[in-house]
Amino acid sequence: MRYSSFEMKIYASGKSTLLAVLLLCVAIVVQAQRVCRMDPDVEQDQCSLPYQLGNFQGYYLCDPSVLVGRPETIRDMRDIVTSFEFVQAVGVGHSWWQEQFCSGDDENAVNLVMTELKSTLDFIENPVNPSTFNGQEPPEDFPIKVDEDKQEVTVAAGIPQRALLEYLSEYTYGKEPNGWTLPAFSWFIDQTIGGAVATGTHGSSLQHGSLSSQLTSLRLMLANGTIIDISPEDNPHLFKAAGVSIGRLGVITDITLKIKPQEQVQRTSEDLTFSEFATVIQSVQNDYNDAIEAGDDQAIREALFKVDETQAFWHVQPGVVWKVDFEYANKSAADIPLDTMFIVSEKEESLPVSPVVEFAAEGNITSSPAVAGNVFNQTDNPNKIEPFIPITRNPSTWGSLYLRTLRAYVTPATIDASKAYLTMNERSSETQATSQPYDQYEVAIPLEYAGDCLQGLNQLIYASNDSESIRDGFRPPALIRFVSEEPFYLSPSYGHPVMYINLEDHLSRSLGEENEGFDTVLDFMLEECNSTRLHWGKAGWPTHQPCFDGAEDYPESWCDFGCAVQELDPTGKFRSESDVWRWNATRGGDVVTFSSCCSPEGFLKSECTCEKSPIC
Repeated sequence: MRYSSFEMKIYASGKSTLLAVLLLCVAIVVQAQRVCRMDPDVEQDQCSLPYQLGNFQGYYLCDPSVLVGRPETIRDMRDIVTSFEFVQAVGVGHSWWQEQFCSGDDENAVNLVMTELKSTLDFIENPVNPSTFNGQEPPEDFPIKVDEDKQEVTVAAGIPQRALLEYLSEYTYGKEPNGWTLPAFSWFIDQTIGGAVATGTHGSSLQHGSLSSQLTSLRLMLANGTIIDISPEDNPHLFKAAGVSIGRLGVITDITLKIKPQEQVQRTSEDLTFSEFATVIQSVQNDYNDAIEAGDDQAIREALFKVDETQAFWHVQPGVVWKVDFEYANKSAADIPLDTMFIVSEKEESLPVSPVVEFAAEGNITSSPAVAGNVFNQTDNPNKIEPFIPITRNPSTWGSLYLRTLRAYVTPATIDASKAYLTMNERSSETQATSQPYDQYEVAIPLEYAGDCLQGLNQLIYASNDSESIRDGFRPPALIRFVSEEPFYLSPSYGHPVMYINLEDHLSRSLGEENEGFDTVLDFMLEECNSTRLHWGKAGWPTHQPCFDGAEDYPESWCDFGCAVQELDPTGKFRSESDVWRWNATRGGDVVTFSSCCSPEGFLKSECTCEKSPIC
């Protein structure tokens, strides 16, 4: 096994920790079992799933009475879904939000592990090269199907993103001798593709958006076991709800994504101080706002194009930013879309209906757990990551080490697109996860305020009286990316393009106490940077947003999503343990039943008002 992060620990912690590090390596080797359902080359064995309900490091555990569903077939899945009162689908546990991850708190709740479908698990454990099929159609239950004519791929929800990207890059025997890739993809690619889409996971693209914006359709199992296909053509309203649904509408079983031919991409990088980077983004913000005010579409595209695909590692300790950009043939500002909304044809005479793939059999819904064989009690995870004290010491040394050890990610090169964009490789993925516990946060800041926010952060972190203690709360660099405005009701970029900042707290769990410096920065972004939203798939819920009110944070779309919930999950089977799923409405100033304000096209804004639902 490879442990590059342990080398970093040795350098950072000195000889006094060398023995502890070596013992930790030995312990991991001794305990290792093949548990985590990721790429076979990712030798990570600290995952809770698929035997215990927790995250990939053994934290954020569900109540031990909640059951684990490991369906081998879609029929198994339907039996489980219809037999339990509360259900949530999960993947590899790349989650830090316990309340949303857990389906409930007793034996009436079950979490479905989507990697355990037989065809999916077979592929994860023994990846198949597409040349195996010699140009013929793969078996019907094969979890990845490429349609070169439509430039689409249909993939089972439990397939990890890395496995999908590798399969596409190897699909060279058809019309594209160089293979295929996704238009844009994320930094961490070992989570399942279904979970990535459900939470609006993203790379950096103002042309292609998040993975959700690359959807062309998805297949959803509803509370009664019925399976439907949802696309923007068949039902724009439900598609805008299902594209970023956080598991609230049903179980995503398959998704269809756009793909593009593999091509050579030139990666370039520039070293900046954080102050210099903030000035760059301030200029982009100003150009964008001026173009919006002028109503100049071309100027809007040109402003957005300046940060299209831009990614940046922000080394907080030394105040250094690696700004990384990408070029390829025919890349143009003209490709930046401005209208991201799905338009329903005025000629449509009937209301939109999502095609039913398969009805559930009548009478198969039971009120208590009654499924045997594919539902299990949880088993304790013996490999949970323990606190690692050396990470809590020598902050400046750690900062310098990350500068040295991560440089290869931004080395200028001209290579295939699937390798040019920033993604965590297998070695980093396993060592990052197995060496020390951490919590990952991410915020989405509207581009119209992004520069102002960075300028404020520059003052707070590098020029205030508390700047040194604030910086001491950080170890790995933050990752900054840009994503287009999206039409999905719960996308953090609904209503405007955003700058995402991804930050990791590597101290709290090893210290056993709050990381004040880190929290100061996160609270500044949430409270001082206008209209900032937390990413649905990361930490911060409910600790940093205890009073979250969807009607306040998503004023134009929250109740549209609520209407989709009323239509697809009226009994609340998929509501999870989170208290964020609240909707209220008034008509003419009078409180009314929320469902009375819903239509097949969404919330009736002309008749009703989407009201806040305060809990604080």
